[in-house]
Amino acid sequence: MLGAITGYLTYTYFTAAIPQAGIVESPYRKELSASATDEGTGQAAGDQVDKTKFSNVVTIRILQGAAAQGSPDYDPDAAVVPSDALITWVNEDTTLHTATSGKDMSDPDKGKLFDTSYLQPGGEYSIPAADIGSGEHVYFCELHPYMVSTVTVQ
Repeated sequence: MLGAITGYLTYTYFTAAIPQAGIVESPYRKELSASATDEGTGQAAGDQVDKTKFSNVVTIRILQGAAAQGSPDYDPDAAVVPSDALITWVNEDTTLHTATSGKDMSDPDKGKLFDTSYLQPGGEYSIPAADIGSGEHVYFCELHPYMVSTVTVQ
């Protein structure tokens, strides 16, 4: 008898706490801004770049399996690009990645030069090299901080 009562009370009181489809009210809900990632390209909605304006496009591939620590992550690992080029990161892995300027998450300048945001598998992000500025720039993946590389703009 006690088991039946316990079961009834558990069902009655705890089913109210189960999320239901279509109900989005939550203290943890975060509204996305207009600059949220476009699901089709992985490019931030406000950051579309007209690739036809660039005769030189340098592609940095995020390699398949890059999320596994110790695996090859970027190709080329240390990219060198002219200042008139367009730099494009392409996520060829099966999981989310970012390419964020800075040494790591604690870097106070993290993401100030560029930040791809979350790149979906197959997604890409482009930025003109001139927008980054000349010199060697370290970048990393916010989701996999051991994925570190450099891009040098000449």
